[in-house]
Parts: sequence; structure tokens; C-alpha cells
Amino acid sequence: MINVDAIHHSLAKIEKQKHVYELMDDPEMKMKTLENMINEFDLIGDAALEGIKDATTLLKKIGSEDVGKRIEKLTEIN
Repeated sequence: MINVDAIHHSLAKIEKQKHVYELMDDPEMKMKTLENMINEFDLIGDAALEGIKDATTLLKKIGSEDVGKRIEKLTEIN
């Protein structure tokens, strides 16, 4: 599933880079910092996509018939 620790670590990096960016005057360094932030967002997106793929694989293993039966049982309870 989704590695929440990796996402949390990336978000912490982005937050630090944002603070550094605000203190910089050098345009080249600002661009480098923005590139680093974008790369971290890409890593978060990749981790989320992997989680979605894993969840989809699990759903396929369960089978759509089982899922349909479970949904039917849940709707009968309500």
C-alpha cells in the first residue's frame, strides 16, 4: 500500500525548501529550489499511483462477484 512515511518525509522536505526559497535572493538558487520541490511532489504522486495499483490488484483478487455480494449485504442492512 501507500508508504505514508515517504509521503510525510517528502512533504517535510517541501516545507523546508519553501522556507529556504522565501529567504533567497539569487534567482538561480530559487529556480533550483523550485525544481527540488517539484521533484518531491512527483515522488508523492508516484507513491500514490503505486498505492492505487496495489489497491486495484487487491480488488481484482477479491473478484467483482464477491464485491457485489458484499455491497448487496450492506445495502440490506441500511
